[in-house]
Amino acid sequence: MDIPMIVLIVAVVAIATAGEAFKHYLKSRKITSSEITNNELELLRKQNKHLEQRVQVLEKIVTDNSYELKSQINAL
Repeated sequence: MDIPMIVLIVAVVAIATAGEAFKHYLKSRKITSSEITNNELELLRKQNKHLEQRVQVLEKIVTDNSYELKSQINAL
C-alpha cells in the first residue's frame, strides 16, 4: 500500500471516531442538563417520602419479636 492511501484510511477512521464521540458527548450533555420542573420535583419528593414511610413500616414489622416467632414456627 502507498503511504497516501494509509494516511487517507487513518484520516477517515479518525473523523468517524471523532464524530461518534462528539455525538455521544452531546447526548450525555442533553440528558444531564435537562430541566426538571418544580411540579415534577415536588412529585418526586412526595413519592420519596411515601416510600420512606413504607420502608419504616416494613422494618418495624420485620424487627418485631412476634414476626420472628412466626417465622420460626413456619420454618418447622
